[in-house]
Amino acid sequence: MRLSAQGLLASFPVSLDVDAERRFYDAVYAPRGNASDADLRLDRRIFLAEMDNPRSGFFERRRLYRRAFERLFAEPAAGLRALDYGCGTGEWGVVLATEGARTALLDLSPAAIEVGLRRARASGVAERVTGHARDASDLSCFGDGEFDVVFACAAIHHTLKYPRAFDEVVRVIRPGGRLVLAEGWGNPALDGLRRLRWRLANEPEEAGEGLIFGPWAVRLLQTRFRSVEVEPLNAFGMAKRLLRGRFHEPWARLALGTLEGADRALFRALPPLRRFCGEAVVVAVK
Repeated sequence: MRLSAQGLLASFPVSLDVDAERRFYDAVYAPRGNASDADLRLDRRIFLAEMDNPRSGFFERRRLYRRAFERLFAEPAAGLRALDYGCGTGEWGVVLATEGARTALLDLSPAAIEVGLRRARASGVAERVTGHARDASDLSCFGDGEFDVVFACAAIHHTLKYPRAFDEVVRVIRPGGRLVLAEGWGNPALDGLRRLRWRLANEPEEAGEGLIFGPWAVRLLQTRFRSVEVEPLNAFGMAKRLLRGRFHEPWARLALGTLEGADRALFRALPPLRRFCGEAVVVAVK
């Protein structure tokens, strides 16, 4: 029996106001339109260097992003048709294009797409990048099986709550194509703390954080993909969020390294405890 996304999501308290979510993310991304072309330019070298830069927004999730990068580029990108799903300002999609892929950027926010297309021009790959500002529940701008690979970075948990969004992302992947995800990972030990933080920070519903990717989403993927592989990352390492904004300080980087070392030792000794991690790279093959 085919599971429905809405059946699995029925118990989650999520907002279904597309317009409110679009306004929220337009407000988040519009200021990035003031960035210079030099700041927007990306290629593989720059992208990987940003992950190691303690002052970069990528640094906190560098282990997740590096592993996602390795899985995404496990096959050469040249000639691939790629979709950067929920692209934000298009970093991943533009890097794919600099490696030779023909990339579509998809995001609910027109402001995000505008920045992503500017990034493509600044990176010299405008001819290989298109932008699409639309609701993920309607991907009629793309044909069946149009993409060899769909990549989503902390995005798909925002869209699964919308009717038809899951069916649409499956539809646009060709048979044998890949869905590669870099996501937060839900588990009972962390979910309560996450939701407490969201409430204390007074984060709006439109931020889309009420739904956490986890085993339930893997079960959903398994109904439509012939293989689904999950690689959990960071258990003690999730305490990095307490260090946010301080990674430029040597003590903060030392603390982060200690937490990550504790994770490596823990998982070597007790591999089943990986299920209590807070992030994961997921690769599904259709």
